[in-house]
Amino acid sequence: MLVTGVTIIRSDFLRENRAAVELFLKDHQASTAFTAENVKEAAGLIAAQGIVEKAPIAEKALPLCNIVCITGEEMKDALTGYLSVLYQQDPKSVGGAMPGDGFYYMP
Repeated sequence: MLVTGVTIIRSDFLRENRAAVELFLKDHQASTAFTAENVKEAAGLIAAQGIVEKAPIAEKALPLCNIVCITGEEMKDALTGYLSVLYQQDPKSVGGAMPGDGFYYMP
């Protein structure tokens, strides 16, 4: 899996706003499900926001985008693999060392 986007939250923000983070994750999951299940409507929303110029273009592209929200162990496994490839190419690309378990939010 090629990870192309992640959500990063500072530890202090998480400690102070855990309920908001949980709500965000729930909404993010719902958003990705909506996009997969309602391609035509999602394409219209995407065009309305100017992300893609025309809805038919977004409608054709969406099924090929593999837009997903992964969390927990699945997320950790995917992101660890991705970061490992970057680290092997240049350790500086991930801050000089692979992140430890505390880097990953496991609800």
